Amino acid sequence: MSQGNYKASLGKYEQIIARYPTESARVLFEMGVIYAFPKNQQKDYQKSLECFQKLVKDYPESEYRRDSEVMISLINEVIRKTSLINEVTSVTQQKQIETLQEEVKSKGDLMITQQKQIETLEQEVISKGSKIVTKQNQIDTLEQQVMNKGDKIFTQQKQIQTLEQEVISKGNRISAQQKQIETLEQQVKELERKIGQIKEVDMNLKEKKKTFPEKQ
Repeated sequence: MSQGNYKASLGKYEQIIARYPTESARVLFEMGVIYAFPKNQQKDYQKSLECFQKLVKDYPESEYRRDSEVMISLINEVIRKTSLINEVTSVTQQKQIETLQEEVKSKGDLMITQQKQIETLEQEVISKGSKIVTKQNQIDTLEQQVMNKGDKIFTQQKQIQTLEQEVISKGNRISAQQKQIETLEQQVKELERKIGQIKEVDMNLKEKKKTFPEKQ
């Protein structure tokens, strides 16, 4: 059934409800299935629920009631899991990882700058080496500066490692959540497959039943 046929069928069913109230339960069931049918690109689970719920409420003795209750349960489960997928795929965690990566990059840039400063100081120490006798105090001062810078780099290296561990941890959580998403998507596909099967069974039943009264 093409997309146009889905819309046309829904319109026809609405006319049938108005003209043949005795067929309302069957028509409501048909409309509910079409609204939830997986191949219907404009499927509307809320409208589908409304059809099945109206059938259960207004026609409690109908032969379609039990199937309608099953459909209500399936569709509610699809809606719940689809909502959960949307929550899990929130961009918030991705932004947190990007922020941590920026912090790691910033710390890395700072470390490179300070390493260059150390190299410069080391060059100064080397150039002063030929004047150790007269310049020992200056060398001692420069060496102390080198040690101070080295301590800062060591501390910042630990900070970078901590940030990297946080990035890895976030990445692992996202990987686990991605697996959850894939599982939920598989469950949604399975539910939609069941909905499709119900539609096919109902179509087979329709061919066996008496056709609707023709227009007078």
